[in-house]
Amino acid sequence: MSLQNSAPMPGVNPHLPRPVTRQVRESARLDGTAGNIMLAARELYEREGVAATSLAAIAREAGVARSLVYYYFPNKQAVTAAVLDDYLEDLIESVSTWNELRTFGNTPSELKKCVSAFRRALYTTSGKPRPMAAVLEELGVRDEFATRAVREIVACIQRYIVSEYTAYRTVEIQLVPETFGMLLFGLVGMMKAKPDITDDELALLIMQTLRLNMRVMDPPPWPEHPAASG
Repeated sequence: MSLQNSAPMPGVNPHLPRPVTRQVRESARLDGTAGNIMLAARELYEREGVAATSLAAIAREAGVARSLVYYYFPNKQAVTAAVLDDYLEDLIESVSTWNELRTFGNTPSELKKCVSAFRRALYTTSGKPRPMAAVLEELGVRDEFATRAVREIVACIQRYIVSEYTAYRTVEIQLVPETFGMLLFGLVGMMKAKPDITDDELALLIMQTLRLNMRVMDPPPWPEHPAASG
């Protein structure tokens, strides 16, 4: 059913030029042989350490000839850069996958789900930092990686989440990307400083910081997902 053939929903702008449909982000992970080599390196870095891992060991772990590793990656530094890109994709996917699966307009429930997904990307179920943390520490790039991760996650939020939110609600804050950046740094720091903080408490902090409208809205009269049938 099109927007024009349905009654306007409460809180929805009846003058929207077109229905706002959920956007789906394309994964940036390496695939094929290059992806297998990168994953082998990631496994060895996490198990043996970066310094102790050679390109020959990566080739053995991936089950390929060493010459094939050089075909895709000119040196170990290039392999390591690919591993860092994959770590970054873990974090971005935790947000983008949540966004693609979330229920339209149910901000209170979905905010907690988003916090939970982001926490799982950083910590195991037992509360320990994921192996990514030790690799970043050994490489000495923890702060640099964190800055890059926040920048790219904010860009993802701005493109895929804020754009839909602003179609139906008013954003009550200024400097939106900068606020999200500050919030992400704060969330990571809070999880580290207070490991027992709950997802409900973190969701409340986000809600207060972003001044989110927590009223639950009815679902739209059109498919939310581009692949959904009309």
